[in-house]
Amino acid sequence: MEDQKGEPGHMVSFKELHEADFSGITDAAEAWAGVAKALTALDGRVAKDLTSTAQRAGWKGAAADDATKVLQTVDGDFKQASAVATALAAIMKTAAEDFAAARRDLDTAIHDAQSDNMTVAADGQVNWTLPKETRNDPDAEKLAQTLAAKAEAIAARLTKAVEKADSADQRATAALQGDIGTSTTAFNPTPYGGGPVADANRAKDLMAKAGSLSDPQLKQLQDIMAANAGNKDFSTTLLNGLDYGGKTGPDALLEYSKVYDGLAHGNHNAKGYQDVYGNLSVVLATATHDGGMGKAWEDGLLAAARRPGGSAAGFNDNYPALTALMGAKGTYDKAFLLKVGNDLVDYERTSKTKGEDLWGPNWNGRVNQSDPMGGLMNAFSRNPEASKDFFDPGKSKNLDYLLHDRKWPFQGNEQNVPADFTPSRSAFGYALEAATTGRDPHSDQPVVRPHDKVMSQIMDETMKSFAGTGPGDKTSLPAGLRRPMADMIADYAADTHEILGKDLYGASQPDGLTVNREQLLRLIRGAVEDPAAFAVIQHAETQEIARRLDGYGPDAVKPDATGGVNHGLDALVHESGRTLGALDAVYADSVVDHADSAKSAQDWQAKMNYHLLGTPLNLIPGVGDIAQRYADIGTATYADAAKAKIDSKLQDNLSSHFSAGQQQLKAMIDYKLIMSGVDHQTMDLDGGVPQQLQRTAGSAYNNGIDTTYRTVFGRA
Repeated sequence: MEDQKGEPGHMVSFKELHEADFSGITDAAEAWAGVAKALTALDGRVAKDLTSTAQRAGWKGAAADDATKVLQTVDGDFKQASAVATALAAIMKTAAEDFAAARRDLDTAIHDAQSDNMTVAADGQVNWTLPKETRNDPDAEKLAQTLAAKAEAIAARLTKAVEKADSADQRATAALQGDIGTSTTAFNPTPYGGGPVADANRAKDLMAKAGSLSDPQLKQLQDIMAANAGNKDFSTTLLNGLDYGGKTGPDALLEYSKVYDGLAHGNHNAKGYQDVYGNLSVVLATATHDGGMGKAWEDGLLAAARRPGGSAAGFNDNYPALTALMGAKGTYDKAFLLKVGNDLVDYERTSKTKGEDLWGPNWNGRVNQSDPMGGLMNAFSRNPEASKDFFDPGKSKNLDYLLHDRKWPFQGNEQNVPADFTPSRSAFGYALEAATTGRDPHSDQPVVRPHDKVMSQIMDETMKSFAGTGPGDKTSLPAGLRRPMADMIADYAADTHEILGKDLYGASQPDGLTVNREQLLRLIRGAVEDPAAFAVIQHAETQEIARRLDGYGPDAVKPDATGGVNHGLDALVHESGRTLGALDAVYADSVVDHADSAKSAQDWQAKMNYHLLGTPLNLIPGVGDIAQRYADIGTATYADAAKAKIDSKLQDNLSSHFSAGQQQLKAMIDYKLIMSGVDHQTMDLDGGVPQQLQRTAGSAYNNGIDTTYRTVFGRA
């Protein structure tokens, strides 16, 4: 090998490894650690103590200002010197451990050689001879082959041990050279050899200061956590090294979770503590990935989470501390999420106390809500595959418990929680959304198609749980689930188009939903108590119609031999008209229900239209520009037509008062015809394909809006 100057580099030899004394390296590491500790103690003191002393003495003016800057620079030097010293200590400590491990391997191989009557020379050569009594033995040749093979194996082990020491030497050399830096007047600002283990130990010491951290120390902790939270060595070292008032391991982690969560919601440096807390969540996710902390540690964590906390009232604040941390930021792997999730459901289901009695007064609080299910559901929502497995009805009763049996905070009163607060049931909704759509609802991931059987089953059971049985149940969907449910319905647009547009005798296609038309419409009606939800569902149906229209070529708009319309295209127009009519009945019903006065009806309709106009239409996955154009035209037409005033005293046919969906479909059909080459004369021809399609659309729309308004919502 060669060193950085191109000259031959030194290789560790067998003799050096065999005879070396590594105690000097260990002593040096300890000495540098002491230097680092001393320098850390000086961090911030120069500017603070000397500057304040001069200021108290009344020193002012340009010279005083210049002196302050110099002292601040000196402070920076101490900080960098401390970082370099810490890094040097870590390099030497790691090197000493690596050399010791290589030496153990070497000594073990030598011992094994001697046990087989072999000798190892000073240069590492392994020698063997046949015992005298076996030299005339007929099997001597076979014995010689055996001894030769053993000697070869011993030699390979010796070589490997020497190579291990040489690699450690090279790593330490490169790290030490890196820490020197290139400047002759300043310390290296980014020491090479600090490493994740050294940083974890620094983070552990800083975390122990908690609320007494100075501003520079908090910044240092932020930087260390941000740089290393995703590193496995850093994360496992930190979790294994935590100590909180004598508590270690999982117990210490839960205590730190409580402390830093509290500081993150405090009045001083809250943002900095939020960063530390969020990255502590990433640390836990990183360390537990692929069982990285080991089964015993994970079991200990769950045991600690089940123990009541320090409250005299005896409620459990440990599980909320764990799941709040998990929900903060980290992306946890499936195995760990399922282990925690299944344990929490089991613990809560079998507990004699429930709700506030089990989880404390903040369980139903509007600030720092202590419902452990909220944090857990947040964590699940970031891992769709884990969410699907957790809710899979074929594997557990978790879905049934959370849908039907569990009492949630604010249940029945969720609409009155502050706008900037997300209750735990909303987090449950987003976890359901992840499970049924295959996407993290908080990110911009591509659409997952097709939905598999488990996703569809979770979707079907969830929809039926809140669909009710009659007009009086049309707003029974919990407030916390409105937006997630709208997103889920939109993701299943192909199925909802069939359910609303056809009279099905079996499950919908392609995902096999069995929820019926009335159930689905009541569910949609409940969702649109959040005005933004209607735009999500309406846009999704528009895109589904556009996608299906795009599937018909120019020949489909030509009359058949009898002058009739292509049966498939005519059926699509009928389904689309009926579906859009049903959605408009939902729209109208929501406006009328909020019509305590003429002004409130107008206000509610204005909110609905704001979202229709203000929500950009997502690109339709897997289709071309023409289909996207159909959707854009349909959305624009609908948003404009939806401005028509809905009177709170509607009588007779609703379709005579409101026709936004019909106008939308007409515009989409017209564009389809024009793009297929139909001229204006043919468009106006009485009895031609264009006129037939428009009559189908109008008839189906009128049926959809009026029938839905009467039968589903019980309007006159």
